[in-house]
Amino acid sequence: MLWVIFTKQRNYRFNFLIGRIYPAKEEKMKRNLFLLLSAAIVFMVYATAQTPTKKYDIKSGIVTYESIMKMGDMEIKEKTIVYFDDYGMKECKETYSGDRLEESYFSNGKDLYRVRHDEKTAYKQGSAYRGTELRVEWTEFGTEEERQAGKYKKLPPMTVAGKNCEMFEANDGKGNITRYGGWNKILLYMDLQTGGVQNIQRAIKVEENAQVPPEKFQVPAGFIIK
Repeated sequence: MLWVIFTKQRNYRFNFLIGRIYPAKEEKMKRNLFLLLSAAIVFMVYATAQTPTKKYDIKSGIVTYESIMKMGDMEIKEKTIVYFDDYGMKECKETYSGDRLEESYFSNGKDLYRVRHDEKTAYKQGSAYRGTELRVEWTEFGTEEERQAGKYKKLPPMTVAGKNCEMFEANDGKGNITRYGGWNKILLYMDLQTGGVQNIQRAIKVEENAQVPPEKFQVPAGFIIK
């Protein structure tokens, strides 16, 4: 399987499991995914210098997403679930293949871990800054000069999973466009288009102030830590 990791803000990552690719299309897909990754880096969103005590505007929640990668007539779907507590300072993103949990990426508020469940192994990824996912906050998109120049702009609101989302767009003027939708600063929608490849991540279920099991922010018992 092929993994593409987009880094958003400091220590933030979006993981899109592309799935098993047929050999005849693998090289073309790799080239397009490289372009997709490059575009994501161009649109990197930097966090403010001071660590906030509250990343999100609600204390806890569980968000289920569907991600769709489109390239020509190929379409690949993936399910992810994000759990968060302590206003997003603790956060866990689970990636599934069908109904099978493949990987967890979590912050316990201090450290970051990537857990491969098939390997029963956890890989320490360094110190945590604030959770694992992108915080959707207009003032953190680019610089003031870039926002004034129109590289980043506000769009009309959009309803996602029953929530009224603020919408922003990043456009480098070269065909690489990323749209973000946030509710209470939680990412509920992202649409990245570049090089003939489109990847849409959309929340399909949002549970507010949910009781999140503490185990979501811990390495499972019996797993090796590297």
